[in-house]
Amino acid sequence: MPGADSVALLFSHSGVGREFIHALKYRGERAIARWLGDSLALTHLGVTASASPVRIDTASAKPMQIDTVTWAPTTAAHRRDRGFDQAETLARATARALRVRPARLLRRIGSGAQSGTGRSARLSGPRFAGRSSAVGRRVLLVDDVLTTGATLRAAAAALEGAGAAAVHVAACARRGRDRVPAGA
Repeated sequence: MPGADSVALLFSHSGVGREFIHALKYRGERAIARWLGDSLALTHLGVTASASPVRIDTASAKPMQIDTVTWAPTTAAHRRDRGFDQAETLARATARALRVRPARLLRRIGSGAQSGTGRSARLSGPRFAGRSSAVGRRVLLVDDVLTTGATLRAAAAALEGAGAAAVHVAACARRGRDRVPAGA
């Protein structure tokens, strides 16, 4: 994925994986975030099973050093409707498992949501601005679902533009035919 030093994915957005995400995102079952955060932390540390989680590390096969964990913020409308930002909840759980501080390093620009849009609309993606507190940090960027990768690419680019030393990406699920190819 352009702009990312590594990418870690837990599972496909189907079957049980889809149920985990929907339980958190749409039914507000936040207790599942701790398990998902622990799992994302394990993929970051290089602990992998034979079938999943998948880890695509473009730099090396070694665990990466992380100073902080952040997230790609959801829209204000989704946050109001759900009562929380699922990516922030996941990032905080992942940071807890990694024993690093979470930080709000991104600001979403505009109000357009990705969910419910087609592939071409998703590819133009949301826009983010990185905060100055990203300067020199080695960041783990967390999100719930990777579909086309547009959100995480835009967020990684904003962090890089704000001066982050490294940006590693971790998402719980990858969706359907828009899978990230090895080495992407």
